[in-house]
Amino acid sequence: MKKSDPVPPDKETLIVQLLLKCGLFLQREMNQVCQRFGLKQQQVSVLNEIVWHGPINQKELGEKLLFEKSNVSKIVSILLEKNLISSAGAPVDRRMTLLFETPEGLAVWKDCMQAFHQSSTEIMSLLSEDEAVEAIRFLKKLQKAFKNK
Repeated sequence: MKKSDPVPPDKETLIVQLLLKCGLFLQREMNQVCQRFGLKQQQVSVLNEIVWHGPINQKELGEKLLFEKSNVSKIVSILLEKNLISSAGAPVDRRMTLLFETPEGLAVWKDCMQAFHQSSTEIMSLLSEDEAVEAIRFLKKLQKAFKNK
């Protein structure tokens, strides 16, 4: 092998490279879905978290989504401005602000999730049922490993 020839990656590096490429593809595809609703992917992720786990405060949002505190603040401001979420003091501790979806936010979220579902179904149609089950098992295992790191 010449000094200038690239070193073939080991299997671990190859897995990470393939996951990164798949992630970039999926991010591009999902950004296109989000744009139909005048939103960015991170904004939809925050709205999704509020719908599923709200009422929730900004600190918890950042921790669940692994977003920087400043990014969460910017995204929340945009979603408040678009009237997709609202905020109110927590019943137990008024110093803490909780975030809720608005009726408009819930409607946009439902439409966006339907579009996500259609796009995901199209993308994943390449996998057999067994491959899909195995992919889910593998990705959950990998996600658990990341959380423990």
